[in-house]
Amino acid sequence: MAVLASGGPARAESSGEQARESFRVVDRRGRQRFLASSSKPPVITGGKTYPADQRQGPDGTYLIFNDGGGNEKGGIVASSVGASLSLDYTNAQAITMATRWEGVHGAALLEMKHMPDPALPIGQVPAMPPRVQLGCSTVEGAFLVLSDSRGRPRIVLEIDGADNPMIKVLDSQGRVVGQLPDTPAGRHS
Repeated sequence: MAVLASGGPARAESSGEQARESFRVVDRRGRQRFLASSSKPPVITGGKTYPADQRQGPDGTYLIFNDGGGNEKGGIVASSVGASLSLDYTNAQAITMATRWEGVHGAALLEMKHMPDPALPIGQVPAMPPRVQLGCSTVEGAFLVLSDSRGRPRIVLEIDGADNPMIKVLDSQGRVVGQLPDTPAGRHS
């Protein structure tokens, strides 16, 4: 393994550390295995490098993990309004654990997405729907959403912001077909 620094000249700090915009760890073949960057980096997958503007996510600090072929397989992002950890399929995100905050309001989310056809190039992968979402929010409460293969919520377990628990079963159009507890007068909302 070799470590390559990039992004401008290093400055010696009083602590002995060197300032760098990014650094890469590459293997003997020159393939990237790890990248730490203070700006949004390009995406490397399927043997191709895609520009940074095609990367999802905010501007912030990025730690990118690559497999033996140099393909991105996940990473950690930290910004001024949140942080996330992502693990990837061959050509799309698979699992994301994230936090977001603004003032006194915050939220945390664990999301698992449907896997796309692994043969599709990254530019041709359609948006993959989340199948499982587990989260909590200071405003909305806590929830678990199980969705069908098209990303439509079908089962929702929640405790809302006022601490009221509810379980909903929805049809493919999003209509409630079963609910606990029932709403007043036996109506379904």
